[in-house]
Amino acid sequence: MTEAFCPGHITLFFSPRKADGILRSGSVGAGIKTASGADAAAEERRDSALHITINGVDSNAPVTAAAVTSLAPGRGFDISIECGLPISQGFGMSAAGTIAAGTCVCSITGRDPYDAYAAAHIAEIENGGGLGDVASIMCPGHQPTRESPGIPPHGRVTDSGLEFSLTLAVLGPPVLTSEVLSDPATDMRIRGSGDRCLRNYVDNRTESNLFALAREFSSSAGLEHPAVTEALNLLPERSAMCMLGHSILTTASADEVRDLLPDAEIFESASFGGSVIRKG
Repeated sequence: MTEAFCPGHITLFFSPRKADGILRSGSVGAGIKTASGADAAAEERRDSALHITINGVDSNAPVTAAAVTSLAPGRGFDISIECGLPISQGFGMSAAGTIAAGTCVCSITGRDPYDAYAAAHIAEIENGGGLGDVASIMCPGHQPTRESPGIPPHGRVTDSGLEFSLTLAVLGPPVLTSEVLSDPATDMRIRGSGDRCLRNYVDNRTESNLFALAREFSSSAGLEHPAVTEALNLLPERSAMCMLGHSILTTASADEVRDLLPDAEIFESASFGGSVIRKG
């Protein structure tokens, strides 16, 4: 059995980009990588079946299945993924789990580890997942900024040098990225606001500016659920909506967040400066 860990990633503002070639497509924007990510274990089967469990439950896992199938066509695997944070809440668990699983498959089949990132990026975009999580996870720093779309070396991702201790609060049901981005009016607002925020942030990469722009983005793009808006207003200047979920992140302590948001599901995590860790 081969095992791997991949950090998570939370996007704070973004703008979709489509280019010639899917490895050059995705999004630009900024986010924070998290030490709470996904662990995967893989073992090759004697047949060609693909069996995937997520947090102990059988899953179709379309993004992971597509990536693994592209990496090892015709070969079967038993894959288990354990996510350190909730799925479909803007924490990048789909990308993290897929990269970790793909890293295991690359190890088993003798492929270049980079292929796991490329397969995950393609599978995310083709199956309606995150547009920039894979590129951001590839950045060695804690706070990646996607200045041009696509995964490196096609896209440009830079690190601000910022690090964070984070509290994460889940305030509502999961959100499907594909459903949000399928609305033309929402897509237009996201592009306009995301482009403005990126230009501003590249010129002033400070913690206060990152959070201020994140708040500007989620509000002007019309992405905030009322519960998210209420939570952000209780934590001014040091909180942001997680893209895309009914969730927020903040630098406030977990105890403070529990007092302010007693009905929220609370998680603690630090930012993370590494990438995938292969365990065997």
